[in-house]
Amino acid sequence: MQEQFNLDEATQLALDVAQHAALANGDGHCGTEYLLYGLVATARGDLVELADLFALNVLRVDRAVERILEDRERDGTTVSGPPTLSTRAREALATPRLDGKGPTGPFELLHGLLLDDHSGACRVVRDLGVNPDEIRRLVGYGIRHLSKQEVDELIATLDRRQVNHQSWWGPNPNSRLRSLPRSGTNGASNIAQSDSAVVELTEVHTDGQGFGFGLSVSSLRDWVLPPTFEPTESLVPGEGARYSDGPDFFLVQVILPDGTAMDNRRIDSRFTQLPPPTPRMIQLGQRDERIATNDRRIPDQHVLSIDYWAHPVPTTGVVEIRVDWPAESISGVGSFDCSALQRFRSDHQG
Repeated sequence: MQEQFNLDEATQLALDVAQHAALANGDGHCGTEYLLYGLVATARGDLVELADLFALNVLRVDRAVERILEDRERDGTTVSGPPTLSTRAREALATPRLDGKGPTGPFELLHGLLLDDHSGACRVVRDLGVNPDEIRRLVGYGIRHLSKQEVDELIATLDRRQVNHQSWWGPNPNSRLRSLPRSGTNGASNIAQSDSAVVELTEVHTDGQGFGFGLSVSSLRDWVLPPTFEPTESLVPGEGARYSDGPDFFLVQVILPDGTAMDNRRIDSRFTQLPPPTPRMIQLGQRDERIATNDRRIPDQHVLSIDYWAHPVPTTGVVEIRVDWPAESISGVGSFDCSALQRFRSDHQG
């Protein structure tokens, strides 16, 4: 028998969407993460402004929920069958109004979803780079059902959209970026070359917490399949995103001195503020240039520049950067001694 809750129309709609989302994913466990998805998907009025304030949109929340489901699949803790509300979800749906009058509304539900730091909803917002305490503070005023003017004043006070986002995936804006001296033409060293392309390591730098490096891929003739630096994503209804790579995929792999490997086949979120517990690398940017040769006998040169950031700064030893591009028969290895990275890190900490 389906459990009955005293919900207003908006909250009931959010519950219906949450249960349908769990059903579409083939997930028999309808936890607080799905209720958060339902709230964001059906948000109206002040809840829209709150979701926008913390960049909580349907697509980002859906991806975060998929990551939770993927982790459960790896751990073997998935539940099959019709979606059943979790204990935390039922408790959140039973959150009463402060004045004890009327049904549970969206703000009361959101308040209940975020009470437990270990809830799926809290995991989602943390995964998206938001501190749950910041949302709780605003929701705490929302459940008091303040006037529009009072809500607008609070939103203006808590708005973080103009604040620099400092995260692990790139140089800290407040730190000094140090570049390692490089040998070769203009400081670039050749990693790999074929009849159609040349790959160079153009720069290595650090801010004391992580390190970045740049690659340049230049054409020596027209490419049949230009390189791609992220695997192709396929969305399958009822399942998480799948990634595949073909001959045009340009594999970049970093081997740390302790043997740990990381590469660009893994897609990591760029909205997580806390440093990852294991080594990670992420693409910061890509530039695509066409250089005219002014000679009809020679094709224009195609140059791709790619920047990566890796965390953490490795220990003493040699870091290898391996590249492989099957479409143009490119394969090679470059390296640099990371003792300079450690020295810059000591200078930064000192």
